[in-house]
Amino acid sequence: MFDYSERIEKFRKEKVRLSTTFLQKLLAHRQANRDRLIARLPDYIPGLTINDSNFKPQGSVAVRLVIQTRFEEQEYDIDDGLVLAENELIDEYGNALSADEVKRRVCAALQDDRFLKQPEVHHNCVRVFYSETDEEKHHVDFAVYRRFFVGDEKIRELASESGWNPSDPTQVNYWFDNLVEDRNREDADRGTQLRHLIQLLKRFCRSRRDWDMPNGMKLAMLVAECQPAYGGRIDEVLRTLLESLDARLTDSKVIRNLAHPDQPELTRTKADQNVIDLQNQISHALDQLKKLDSSDAKNTESARAAWDWIFQSDGFFAEFDAERDAEIKEKKQALLEKAALVGAGARTSPAGVLGTFGVQNLSHRFYGAAHFDSEGPRR
Repeated sequence: MFDYSERIEKFRKEKVRLSTTFLQKLLAHRQANRDRLIARLPDYIPGLTINDSNFKPQGSVAVRLVIQTRFEEQEYDIDDGLVLAENELIDEYGNALSADEVKRRVCAALQDDRFLKQPEVHHNCVRVFYSETDEEKHHVDFAVYRRFFVGDEKIRELASESGWNPSDPTQVNYWFDNLVEDRNREDADRGTQLRHLIQLLKRFCRSRRDWDMPNGMKLAMLVAECQPAYGGRIDEVLRTLLESLDARLTDSKVIRNLAHPDQPELTRTKADQNVIDLQNQISHALDQLKKLDSSDAKNTESARAAWDWIFQSDGFFAEFDAERDAEIKEKKQALLEKAALVGAGARTSPAGVLGTFGVQNLSHRFYGAAHFDSEGPRR
């Protein structure tokens, strides 16, 4: 298979992962809402104590798996956890607040006249909306938890649609960060490559408007389960991953929560439709890559066609290859011009530049001929 790894790596860095500048903007919006809650929530829950330590980053932003959106209707999801002491979640009459009531008070504290669309209570979070009409469309989701102790054990429960349910806001982050570290120790950069593979698979799954694919957490679990050994060529490693995923989904379409083995599977049935669709599209991608095994397909054009089908690069690969071809032609032309100068008796200046002044470049002889003259070997 033609080596297309340099293009894919550059594509991931520039068109898949989120830029530091934009990520900082998203995090600034998250912090602004944290500050709003710290200042206002005690007005809605009297006696509540809250500061920055009550917030626990969650989701793809927290574990550095967030990717750029491709379509305007897609939006960035910034997840944050708000953990509050159970004994402080009481109303004005001393009664314990229900999960729904706590979310409603959090939502009320987040209201702001500067928002075009006010925050809303959702099933498992309170959502704050930003930039709904452009490529920066995003929202900040605050999942609300209560904490208490049973003996020495700290218990956290999520305010969900059905009430308070056991859930640890830091478990997924802890599991994934440790997994990356463990795999980096096993094989240098394998953990880092795990993160890159998840980003690339997410881009593949978000590359078409009409595809309905599993969410980022499910994809991360699948890649963690099926990741190949580390390889220096990301194109080969990604192809091996797709083959492993195809075999895994043939065997079972149930996706387990590796961070919470004691909790139910992430999939709702034994064959969710979006998991079936994922395997179908992976099969199509493998068909594209299989074409590259042909002897007449070991070239830039064939590789570009296959990988562009997979990622829908919006001209990125074509532009990269055109620039690379231009660089090669430019270097070739420069070498030809230098050769012509030398052939015409060009001289080398003290700075090493070919031209009309300096020391003349004499013709060269090779394989030891320079050590001989007409009278025999030099002593």
